[in-house]
Amino acid sequence: MKKQVEVEIYGQSYTIAGEADEQYVTKLARYVDGKMRELAKNAKNLPTTKLALLAAVNITHELFELRHDKQAKESIIEKKTKDLIENIEEQFGDLKLY
Repeated sequence: MKKQVEVEIYGQSYTIAGEADEQYVTKLARYVDGKMRELAKNAKNLPTTKLALLAAVNITHELFELRHDKQAKESIIEKKTKDLIENIEEQFGDLKLY
């Protein structure tokens, strides 16, 4: 069931409709607000739309870095798992199970 959540981002009120929990949506809005405010400190007098775009690019960069890190860790886990299986097979390959 869709819910409507009122949030404030960079001094503007928005109604966000969706199925996500209200606290979660509020947390997301606070994060975006924080990113915009952080960028505004370094880029004074930048229009809100440009701040929003820069925030979106920065957040997307964070997402891509996390995805890359996750893939790298998954590759390491996959390799270690294969190595362990090969090691176990070498150690116990000559055992016959009845």
